[in-house]
Formats: sequence, structure tokens, C-alpha cells
Amino acid sequence: MWGRSLAQQPVRFVAHESNCSFLWRVAGLQGVEVDFLLAELGDGPPGQQALRPHLAEVLLSGAAADRLAQMLDVPSARLRWALPHLRAPHLLPGERARWEWPWEPLAHCLVPACGLCAAVRGGGWGEMWLVWPERWKICERHGRFTHVRQGGPGGVELARLPESVDAHRRRGRLERRFGPAGAVLVADAFALAGWWWRRAPLTSRWAERAGRAGLQPRDIETAWLLVYPEALLVARALLRYEQQRAALPSGPWAAAEARLVAELSQLAGSLELPLGTWPVPVAEWLARHRRCTPAVQDNGGSGRRGDRQPVTALIHQDDEHQAPLGSLCCLPWDWGDPFAAV
Repeated sequence: MWGRSLAQQPVRFVAHESNCSFLWRVAGLQGVEVDFLLAELGDGPPGQQALRPHLAEVLLSGAAADRLAQMLDVPSARLRWALPHLRAPHLLPGERARWEWPWEPLAHCLVPACGLCAAVRGGGWGEMWLVWPERWKICERHGRFTHVRQGGPGGVELARLPESVDAHRRRGRLERRFGPAGAVLVADAFALAGWWWRRAPLTSRWAERAGRAGLQPRDIETAWLLVYPEALLVARALLRYEQQRAALPSGPWAAAEARLVAELSQLAGSLELPLGTWPVPVAEWLARHRRCTPAVQDNGGSGRRGDRQPVTALIHQDDEHQAPLGSLCCLPWDWGDPFAAV
């Protein structure tokens, strides 16, 4: 064993960083090869060599993770807080200190960190890669948008898209207030707005945003930014609909549906979407949620309209709050997949 402490060259932690990205940074600061550092952490499969962090993730056993914390002279809990793949269930099984490059698809994406975060906390190594549920991430501290297929470091500067930044913040407030129910309605709203975008990507409002930010209007990786404001308007409309249904658990819900369709019709009209096209995903969403009976409200609530919880449809009952939007959504298409039919 090398036996050398890594604490003499401290490495700053970045929340959500991948194991691979972190180990490349540690090795760079210590002036050693990543393969050498991995050998210090434990045993690996014969012939496996280190891969760059944008290509793959490396998984460690609990003993190897503890050994890394000891070499860095930091509490193991602190290291596991920063690196989500050092927590269960992502640790390799067994008591032996070992590591492995998994060939199975990860449950999360490897997304580049904001270029300013990398410059401030990366120790001069270069790009850092994060473990994230989505293919994209917004850095609220520096106002940058990054995604898995971006060309070069840095990310998209969001100062030119204040409406998208505001929508992102409002989404956070909505999800914090309504919890998992809010998260699934946001997912559904993105699926509705994304369906519209796939049918009409050159809609003037979205094309104008793309031009303002220096983006390609048909780029599916950055389209999340373009539709974000409208997706939040849709989410709010879906939320109001489910709150109205919750107030009338036994129905009728025709008036609530009419109000929802009227709201979305007004939004589609402002976007100048094709008249016969925009209602298609709305009808699909209503058909799926109409089959589900609203939950009876807890009598312990205040009863004020603003406190009414939205319905979490049965089709969403097994969803996880931190799952990707595509997994939370009840609709049968993945508009963010360029190879999927919508």
C-alpha cells in the first residue's frame, strides 16, 4: 500500500459529484494516476482501467469508501454526503475493499457541473461531473444550465432567460409546498409542454428565447429551458384542477375540466399553437386522471382553498419525489428523447 495521506492537498467537496469525477480530481492534486489511486482503495477486476468521468462511473464498496475518507482525513459521513454513489444502495456488496466500473446503465445521469463551480471548487482540474436525476441541471448560484451533450465546458448563461430562471425557482417553491404531488404535476406539465414543443419547435416565443440565449431552436437538450415558463403555467393549471376535484371528491368534475381546458386553450393561443394539435396531450392527461378518485381531505386542515392538497392520481402512487421527470410523468411519451415518437 502507498499509505500516503491525501490531507496535505485538500480537495473541496461539491454536492452530487460522481465518484469518478472526484477521484480524477484527487489524483490530479496528488500528482498520481487514477489507476494508482484505485489500487490504493482496494481490489478491482483484472484488466479494468480508469475511464474519464464523462464516460462512466466507478462504484466502491463500503470498506473502500471508508479507506478513501481515511486517506483524505475527513469523516466518512461527510464524504458520503458529497458523493451520492457512496451511499446505499450504490455501494458494492461485501466486506472487502474493492471497486468496479459498472457496465449497466446508471439510474442517474452524469451531468457536467456549472463551469464557474468547477473553476471555484475544482482545484484547477477542469470539468466536474455530477450525479443527477435529469439529463440537465440548473446552477442557481451562478445562473448556468448544463446538460449531458453540451459542447465544451461552462454551460448556458441564464442571464438572458430571466423568465426561465424565475420558472425554475417557482417550481422549487411549488414542490416544497405540495411535496410529491407537486412533483408529479410538474412532470406531467413538462410532458404536455414538451409535446407541444416537439410538434411546433419554431413557435415564435420559443424561437425568440433560443435566439436570445444563443441556442438552436430545435435542440432537444436545451428545449427544457425554452418551455420552462409555459410548463410552470401548465403545472399551476393542473394543480388548480386537482384542488377543485379534491374539494368535490364525489364529483361532478365537468366544471373543473372546463376551466382547465379554457386555461390551457388561452395559453396555447398565446403561443399560437395549431388549433387541432394542442388539445391532444391535454385529453390524454384528463383521461388518465379522470379514472382516479380524489382522496378525501383530512378534516384537520384549515379548509382554506390555498391549503387544499392536489390529488395524487393512482397512476402516480409509486413515484419517488427524486426520480427523473420522465419517470414521474403519467403520460406515455418521453418528449426529451430525440429517438422516441411523440
